[in-house]
Amino acid sequence: MTDSPKISVIVPVFNAGKRIVPSIESLLNQTLKDLEIIIVNDASTDDSGAVIEQLARNNKNIVPVHFAENKGAHEARLAGLKKSTAPWIGFLDADDFARPNMYASLLSAAVVNDVDIVVCGSDRVTEARKIIAPKLRFRCSEKVDEDVFGRFCAFEFGTGMLWNKLFRRSVIEPWFVLHFPWRQRINEDLILNIGCFYNAKSVYLLKDRLYEYVLAEGSVTTDMKKCWAYSEMFRAYALAVTSYQSLGDKAVTYILDMYRTQLSWGSYQIDSASELSRYNAELEEAANYLAQKAPFALAAISSRKPQTAIGARMALVSLFSSVKSKMQAIFG
Repeated sequence: MTDSPKISVIVPVFNAGKRIVPSIESLLNQTLKDLEIIIVNDASTDDSGAVIEQLARNNKNIVPVHFAENKGAHEARLAGLKKSTAPWIGFLDADDFARPNMYASLLSAAVVNDVDIVVCGSDRVTEARKIIAPKLRFRCSEKVDEDVFGRFCAFEFGTGMLWNKLFRRSVIEPWFVLHFPWRQRINEDLILNIGCFYNAKSVYLLKDRLYEYVLAEGSVTTDMKKCWAYSEMFRAYALAVTSYQSLGDKAVTYILDMYRTQLSWGSYQIDSASELSRYNAELEEAANYLAQKAPFALAAISSRKPQTAIGARMALVSLFSSVKSKMQAIFG
């Protein structure tokens, strides 16, 4: 491996087996060779660990990290971040692909335009890498250096995934210790992105679609049951607000509006609050955490916003009743 890699790319892995090989090869075959590839094995129960070790033996720029217990993608990414050495940071999901010029293009755009984060477009593809449709695209390439955080929270740069971005180390390094009190199963990448875009002074949107997002049958994102998804999104909101409330009222307002918007999307709409009963424990844990850490946010998320769907609002109102006694115990 080069003594001074230009980019560290972090790849969390759980039970990917030999399927990880073509994904890692998409990094090894980059036109930019100064890559440090950090593969974090999240205590896989299949042969992923052995596959990763073989890849590392054959390629000096691969750094393997192995967890003794399964901790989830967020903790795996944090471990990779702490292991990283390059001035620029990227991410790859273990079943996706980076097109050959992805990191050369991202780094060039970052340096030429002197920005903190570069965001590129992406395509949905089959496991055989056949293009299905664009997942994210920008009409033109442009530099953004005004209201970066507000525009990020308004989803003008996409929905908050990590894998189509290049981060200057200084904007992400403060969040290397962003641990959560529970294991978050969706939206954890957006939560990390919140801190990065808050720190960023400028962003470059690259119109090139350089990342291939594999739409695999049965993956978490393609098989999201609405009640489960709603519960996890509310839990993500609790983590986002409590993690960043020290940034001040304006930032928290942006975060609040961002989660109101997400909860209004069809993926999270339920017919009645009673359907959430199977997730009472998870919802109550998050509501109690908010009640202790940021009680204003527990109330604010249910307030009406123009065009906010009724299902999310009514479900939240119902949820608050389950923690009313605990709120009274806290505030007297």
